[in-house]
Formats: sequence, C-alpha cells, structure tokens
Amino acid sequence: MAIEVPALTPAPTLQQTPAPTATLTSAPTEVPTPEPTDTPEPRERYVPEEGVETVAWLTDTQHYANYAAKDLPNIFPVMTAFLRDKAEEMNLVYVVHTGDLVHVNDSQENWTVAREAMDLLDGIPTGVLAGNHDMDPAKGGYKNYGKYFGEKQYNQQSCYGESFENNRGHYDLVTVSGRNYIFVYMSHAPDKKAIRFLQNSFQKYPDRVGILCVHDFITTEGTLSQAGEQLREQVVAKCPNVYMVLCGHRYGLYTLEDGFDDDGDGVKERTVYEIMMNYQAAGKEGGGGYLRLMQFDEENHEIRCVNYSPYLDDYDWLDDPSHKEKRYEMDEKSESFTLKMPWA
Repeated sequence: MAIEVPALTPAPTLQQTPAPTATLTSAPTEVPTPEPTDTPEPRERYVPEEGVETVAWLTDTQHYANYAAKDLPNIFPVMTAFLRDKAEEMNLVYVVHTGDLVHVNDSQENWTVAREAMDLLDGIPTGVLAGNHDMDPAKGGYKNYGKYFGEKQYNQQSCYGESFENNRGHYDLVTVSGRNYIFVYMSHAPDKKAIRFLQNSFQKYPDRVGILCVHDFITTEGTLSQAGEQLREQVVAKCPNVYMVLCGHRYGLYTLEDGFDDDGDGVKERTVYEIMMNYQAAGKEGGGGYLRLMQFDEENHEIRCVNYSPYLDDYDWLDDPSHKEKRYEMDEKSESFTLKMPWA
C-alpha cells in the first residue's frame, strides 16, 4: 500500500552547494612545445679546444711518392689536402716533415709526386729535411732535394731563418699558442759543420723553446742510434733550451724521456722528449696515411698528440689487434698520448 504524504507538510527541497568559482591571480602558464633540435656532432679528436693550436708532423712518406709514381694509391696528397682543408678548424699553425720525402732519389716521378703533395700546404708554414732516401749518394746525393725542396722553396716564409747548404738544414721561428719556439732541422748523417750549425742556431735564441727535427735518432728497438747518440751529446746536452727531438727513419713509435743537468748541481732539471714516429711498415700501402697532430695547450701546460689517417679516416693504427706489427715493435703508448710541457 502506498504511503501518502500529508498535504500540510511541504516536500523537502534539496539545497545544492554551488561549485566554487576559481579566482585567477595570474594568467595561466602555457607549457611550450619543445622544438626539435639537431644533436650536435661529437667533436673530432683532431679538432682542439678553443685557444689550443696545432703542429702537424709527417715523416717517411717515401712509399706514397713511389707508389703514386707507379699508379698505385696516391695517399700523400690526401694527407696534405686534409691539413689544408682543416687548417682553420684545427688551428694549424705549422707543419713538420722529418725526411724521406721520396723512396727513389733519382726518380723524377717520385720527386714530382712529393712536391705536388707538399704544395697543397701553400700558405701554411712548413719545414722539411732530407732523409737517407732523399740524399742517397749512389743516386745523385742532394741534387734533387735541392731542386725540389731547397732554400728557394721555403725562404719566402716569414718564419724561415738561416739556411745551411741549400736547406740541408735550417731553422724556423714559430709562435704556437702564444709561446715562442725554434724548430731546427738537419738532414740525414750530419757532419761536423752540420752539428755546429745546430748548436749555433739553438744558442742564438736561448729564450725560445728548442725542438730538434732530424731523420735518424732512435732505433727500432727504442734505443738511441749512433746518430742519436752523437746528436744527444753534441747538441741536446749542450743546448739547454732544447726540450724535444722529432725523428723518423726507423720503423715504429717511441717516446723516450731524457734528463739533463745543465747547472752541474747533480740534479737533472731539464726533461727532453725524444720521439720517433714512422708508420711505413703499417699495412701494405706504405703506412696507411697516418700523421700526428700535436695540440699545444698552454693553459694546461700539455701537448696532446693525436694520430690520424685522413686516407683511412681512422685514429690509432694499433688499436686494432690485427695491426700488431710482427717484424717491428710499435709502442701503443706512443701513438695518441699527452705530454706535460717540461718548459712551462
């Protein structure tokens, strides 16, 4: 039965609480939609940090010159074109070549290939010397070296100093990352006159950091060669501003640390780095196009050495276990590494 609600009793009215009105104290913040950005490419190791300048080092390019003359891969100009094209990016201020530009001294084809490759560095200060293949007495001695790489090819450079026997030796005055250097060069098998030229050059500029560039100094076993012993005793030991020696000639990679007591107090206060780099036994193409980029960082008192092949687009030949040279020792620690500036 239905329940009747008395007429005198009003029906209940439900009171609804109105929804609160939001009071805006400030404009709503819109979350912006992020715009897509390109992920920056990682910096190549051959590109130094800001304020760091690069010295490039080539040596024993002989097989490249010889192979190109025989219509085999022409690697030499790939190396120098890379230095030219990346010079601004690398802050490249100077290029060193420590000899054996060619393999066959009396081959005009070898010399033409070498000269054309080195001509790609036009505008970049460069120093060269003759290796044993460049001055082979049985095949013309210094005749072709003097013709293609003599004083007249280099003395127009603002850094070029005194020449010894038509660029058989010379020195360059170079500023790298704000510090003044003297790079002194001498070709293979220096005689007494050549030794005196080296001594006089370093002693003429005692306030410049000296770097000796020669062809033969260290053996394949990582000891000093006969020429190295002579240069150490007669030049490096007698010139207290020499702090580095660069050489090629023998196969392999080595970085030796030598000490000298210049003031006679029994303490060897001067450290000299003696460095050999020669890749010509690496692979079947005369060395694979590897060169060294020495990045001079004055702020951190360091020189970072980066080995790179623009031909293979590859760093560090020895980081591949299959590249271990069975005939010749190659020190992996002397490939890409960092040196503390002993003169800083």
